[in-house]
Amino acid sequence: LVYAMDVYSMKPLPAVGAIDATKTVFITGANSGLGFETARQLVVNYGLNVILGCRSLAKCNAAADAINANAKTGSASPLLIDLSNFDSVKRAAAELSRQKIDALYNNAGFAPGLGIPVNDYSLDPSFTSMHLSHYLLTELLLQANPSMRVVNTSSGTHHICAIPFAYFPKNLMHLVEWNPGCVDEQFLQQGIHTPPDSGAYFQAKIANVMHAVSIPHNHPQATSVAIDLGWVGTSIQPWMKLKISPTSMKLMRNAQTGVMPAMQAILSSDEELLDGLGKTRKWNDGGVIMNIMGKTEEAFSMSWWNGNLSRDRMLELSHKLWLTSERLIRELANN
Repeated sequence: LVYAMDVYSMKPLPAVGAIDATKTVFITGANSGLGFETARQLVVNYGLNVILGCRSLAKCNAAADAINANAKTGSASPLLIDLSNFDSVKRAAAELSRQKIDALYNNAGFAPGLGIPVNDYSLDPSFTSMHLSHYLLTELLLQANPSMRVVNTSSGTHHICAIPFAYFPKNLMHLVEWNPGCVDEQFLQQGIHTPPDSGAYFQAKIANVMHAVSIPHNHPQATSVAIDLGWVGTSIQPWMKLKISPTSMKLMRNAQTGVMPAMQAILSSDEELLDGLGKTRKWNDGGVIMNIMGKTEEAFSMSWWNGNLSRDRMLELSHKLWLTSERLIRELANN
């Protein structure tokens, strides 16, 4: 029902003429899926300059060529970045520092499988790629672009870090392998150094929210949004590419519709993103989240974020995640 109402309930995107076409956007995971579609629409529909961040330069070049074939004024260009490697992130940031970056879209992600060992940094590889490398990239780019817009692809699944603890009966709690809030003190001290478990995706996605919330606290000129794209048919799971699947049966959003929250988060003005959050709401109160309809909300404001997982508690954990990320990057990425 939600997706059937997209055409009626989705917040309209800004008019093409209202957007400064000289802006430059960097997108990670941009050679396929939602990263590619976001880049395509920004270039073709809005005439922006978009830098595509990809692990494979060949795939990145092909994606840029495909976008540029239909571009009129904007352009797409490739840049190699491997989010599993901090040195690669630093090289990409150094290359990007040669120009102004108006918006950073931390999009790259994957569904981690069980049995993956820790990486060369002795860290959970999924948390490394989806959070820590994006944290490092954001910090490096904000040094040269202090007023940059930062958009993180999160997921509505981050609420699973609270919902079971609010509503599950005790006899079902053995099914929950993650801690309350997912990214708590125990995870930051120990879990981050272990292979992915069944909660790994939720841990990474709530970290994307916590990161976005914390950015304006640490970079007063920056603005940040963590977005929920909804259930979109991409290649993140193999079954999405089967002939008979929720994607083929039109039970999932297609990529063209699925990227609307990303487009909204990248293109909207600072004032538009805070609209509806209260007259006294300022960016120094922290970043925001955006739902699948392109409307902003306060993080951790749903009814299940209560008690030991209240908004105040989650903001406290967000600060602790920032400090832990800062320490790990200092120890592992600056050697």
